[in-house]
Amino acid sequence: MHFARRRLTLFLLCTTQFVAILDFSITTVPLPEIQRELGFSAGGLQWVVNAYGVAIAGFLLLGGRAADLAGRRRIFVLGLAVFSIASLAAGFAVDPIMLISARAVQGLGAALFSPAAFSLLTTAYPPGNERNRALGAWAAVAASGLAAGVVLGGFITDLLGWRWVLWLNVPIGLLVVAFAHTLPKARPSARSARLDVAGALLVAGGLVVLIYAFANSEHIGLGHPLTLGLIAGALVLLAAFAVVETRTAEPLLPLRMFRLRSVAGANLASLLANTGLGPTFIIVALHMQLVLGFTSIQTGLGLLPMAAAFLVFSAWAGPAMVARFEAKPVVVAGLLLFTGSLALLGFSLSPDGSWAATVLPGALLAGVGYGIAFPAWTVVGVEDVAPRHHGLAGGMLTTTQEVGSAVGLAVGVAVAAGPSPAEGYRRAVLLAAVLAAVGFVVAVAVLPNRRAGKAPGDLLGSEAR
Repeated sequence: MHFARRRLTLFLLCTTQFVAILDFSITTVPLPEIQRELGFSAGGLQWVVNAYGVAIAGFLLLGGRAADLAGRRRIFVLGLAVFSIASLAAGFAVDPIMLISARAVQGLGAALFSPAAFSLLTTAYPPGNERNRALGAWAAVAASGLAAGVVLGGFITDLLGWRWVLWLNVPIGLLVVAFAHTLPKARPSARSARLDVAGALLVAGGLVVLIYAFANSEHIGLGHPLTLGLIAGALVLLAAFAVVETRTAEPLLPLRMFRLRSVAGANLASLLANTGLGPTFIIVALHMQLVLGFTSIQTGLGLLPMAAAFLVFSAWAGPAMVARFEAKPVVVAGLLLFTGSLALLGFSLSPDGSWAATVLPGALLAGVGYGIAFPAWTVVGVEDVAPRHHGLAGGMLTTTQEVGSAVGLAVGVAVAAGPSPAEGYRRAVLLAAVLAAVGFVVAVAVLPNRRAGKAPGDLLGSEAR
């Protein structure tokens, strides 16, 4: 592929990934306005955010497999069209049911185009430093999307109204679809293969129930019998999924992928790090608004340093370190810094201190640490996987990111509930630091010790046919 066309491909794919992650958090700031206009109950309001997160997390593996089997560009365009139409409908919502339903369809569309975009990127860029730099750009926009959602949500809501937070997706989607013909064709990898419908339903059901259990725990508590029952039901569905995958000839997720320490380690590190990251943005935004008295725009500006650190270090420092050192030390170093910065942030949050003293240091360093680690584990998570499974590998990494963020947000909000908002937010961020610390331990123990891009062999290429 010509250099200029590869650059256009990278821009288009990164733009859509940015929007997919952005939409997870962009509706958080205008929630009070949405509640007043559409008449949401306090319990139902959280589903403006959760409906999107549940849908995208539940169907990402299905989207990745569908992209590999039906054609990556085809599924990419289909998912983007669904996402754009749902965004338009969500902006015209007249009641809570219409908005929540449209947000769920948005999540389904993103679950289709996000893994397809990842596999198109690996198709456009051959293995090596050029691909690593492209994956660094991908990681940068993904890492900054969550923060940018909070920032843009505040600005757009104050200037144009909350509906434009959703309508923003429509022109972006139309623009990318208009240039979709420039993307790699990436023919289906196996025209005769069948989609594992039973596996898709079981994993989607298990993830949806799991995330719902944690999200609903905000109102009834983590120890409530209903919460525990839902978590048990989710685990049963996911166990049934594992059984089905071992018995079907064409599984949605070949479990042998987890024999690769690179795949297992990268996905576990991503899951745990994002379980820590997920609540941090929202909790810090709530702290600035409800404790420090910031406006929506001031909150957005207050989160800019963290978002900028994500962007700069994911796009530049992370890939540069992967090219110079082994990938594992880069992941480990990034997660160590990320963990320490979350602990600093949690211990610093105070109703009496200023933003510069209590929020800025920890938030800025968290952006640096996560920004270093994210592109490194993204490279590791795909480098040993056969090209025909790149859609699935991308779907797995994005699934762990989305599931981690959704579960972390739900648990963080539940932990933060209490008579003192400041103390609750402090506890939630310290819990995020503990989860990030577990991710650090996993990275040390599981990730392989070798130079990124120097894979010893292609296990899936020989076993997963």
